[in-house]
Amino acid sequence: MQEEMLIRQLKHQNENALREIIRTYSAYISTIIRNVGRGSFSESDVEELAADVFVTLWQTADKLKNGSLRPYLAVLARNQAVDRLRRLHFTVPIDEITLTSGDDIAEETEQKLLSETVRAVIGSMAAADREILLRFYFCCERLPQIAESMQLTESAAKTRLFRARKKLLAELKERGYCYYESQSV
Repeated sequence: MQEEMLIRQLKHQNENALREIIRTYSAYISTIIRNVGRGSFSESDVEELAADVFVTLWQTADKLKNGSLRPYLAVLARNQAVDRLRRLHFTVPIDEITLTSGDDIAEETEQKLLSETVRAVIGSMAAADREILLRFYFCCERLPQIAESMQLTESAAKTRLFRARKKLLAELKERGYCYYESQSV
């Protein structure tokens, strides 16, 4: 089935469409979860998180936009994995919590603005460039895997990633953000 037809059917709560999506994307979703977890998840955790991704997809089907499911599912998988990692690793005793100063709030606001700007710039990129950038940096996939699944040579994928980064940096500089390369000491 074509993706657009699957999305339409999913919006109408067609269970067969969901089954087809699960059949098509389970391995992809599981790979993202494993990559984000970097060995922190058991196989049953990966299966549970993948199931959660598909439940979330089903529950939010009416909000889906026509286009590619792959990037949307990748974001859902990444978010599920990151949330699970937070629950596993970031339990802080109450006596270790520190109050934030005004500087922290200003820095947090600046970080939020930067994130929104980065999202906007990435959203304006060509679909293939956006997919490579997101899969490489946010889904922690290796370039050879990305190239193979997109039916590109590794060199072509590397070039697209380079150009996407270059465009992102240029847009950020144009919008007033500074970028400094770290120097080895």
